[in-house]
Amino acid sequence: MQNYVSEVGNKLAAVSDRKLPYEFFVVNDGTPNAWALPGGKIGIHRGLLTELNSEAQLAAVLAHEIVHAAAKHGAKSMQRGLLLQSTIALANAAAKNSNYTNYTQLGAELGAALITTKYGRDAERESDLYGMNYMHLAGYDPAAAVDLQQTFVNLESGRKSSSLSTLFASHPPSRERVENNRLHAATLPTGGRRGAARYQQVMRRLQTSKPAYQAYENATAAFAEADFATATTLAKEAIQIEPNEAQFHTLLGDLAGIDNRLARAQQHYRHAISLNERFFYPHLQRGLVSRDLGEINAAKSSLTRSIELLPTAAAYNALGEIAESEGNLDQALKYFSAASKDTGAAGEAALTSLVRLRIARQPDAYIDAQMGLAGNGEWVLIIGNTAPRDFTGLILELAYADLNGRVRRQQISVSGILAAASSRRISSGLSRAVSSNAPRVTVLRIQLAVN
Repeated sequence: MQNYVSEVGNKLAAVSDRKLPYEFFVVNDGTPNAWALPGGKIGIHRGLLTELNSEAQLAAVLAHEIVHAAAKHGAKSMQRGLLLQSTIALANAAAKNSNYTNYTQLGAELGAALITTKYGRDAERESDLYGMNYMHLAGYDPAAAVDLQQTFVNLESGRKSSSLSTLFASHPPSRERVENNRLHAATLPTGGRRGAARYQQVMRRLQTSKPAYQAYENATAAFAEADFATATTLAKEAIQIEPNEAQFHTLLGDLAGIDNRLARAQQHYRHAISLNERFFYPHLQRGLVSRDLGEINAAKSSLTRSIELLPTAAAYNALGEIAESEGNLDQALKYFSAASKDTGAAGEAALTSLVRLRIARQPDAYIDAQMGLAGNGEWVLIIGNTAPRDFTGLILELAYADLNGRVRRQQISVSGILAAASSRRISSGLSRAVSSNAPRVTVLRIQLAVN
């Protein structure tokens, strides 16, 4: 199927006006959609392939996306989105006196927005017109683009398929588009390849397995509702129809893990990997399960492979925990640091571990201590916590020279919680009459506060 889509896409790319390194991908997702990224990467989802009925209709979709990529419609939308989101982020930062941590999410949000961009009327009109030209030049019947748009209009107006809502959101159909396409098709030579028989032959397996993917989607919905018995039944039903889909076996692994049947979960993940080695998730889950089973070498291997395919905070955090347990604290710090850039649960856990390890090595890593002279002649201490975590058990040592030049030391215990990103004024109990110069402050001990 991938080869077939690439074959059709490359025929269209060969006659396009702008030469880019086009790549065409089938995305194993049930959402009916297609998208283009600036630079020539074009994706069409499994869910849309099942809605088409001919090679010419496939060509209509791919030619349309080729124009979006060539004209940089997605990039223009990204630029508008970047301006809007940056303005909002700056306003929020100013209002909250933020440290701009939300910017870590901006890039990922914009990348996702490119795939879900709602193109404007002019962009859609341009993509329709040039796309039909490319269809004709590649030997396809451009009237298939008219038929496809009419089908989408009928589905939208009749609300016969809610599953197409994503496609309609990003590529809104309209009767105006159908009429414009019909008028333009009339200006092109008639005839051209439809390729219905070949398309249906290539997609036969996909159509046959469509109920399996529907059962899988229902299973994941049941899983989300914690109805694990129903989810298990539906996942097994999906496998009965299509035994070679890795996602189905991965879901059984997740279900076995929920039930604490870790060895069984590991078997499901191993089988999923044998079916699709290049998907990160079963490697990640297998690594986590192997760690819990005490199979540390297998865990490290699986987690590392998952990161090679897609870096995740969960994998980095788990590798950090393993490295710490093995006494490899330098490596643990690197893993926790990588994971801590994520704002999810794994990232937050990694950030806590990162702070804990750093203060174990260097108690003053996050403490800013300043001595100042009060109006009554007393040396006062301003303690600032620059960490994103609360501290407790802070013990300081003040070193100073008395009036006779002898070095004296005095410990101060700071009571209570020193909150994250906060500061506190503390009395030192020393006056200028005791020490004419500001005492030197050393952090002797500190620990994370337990929430």
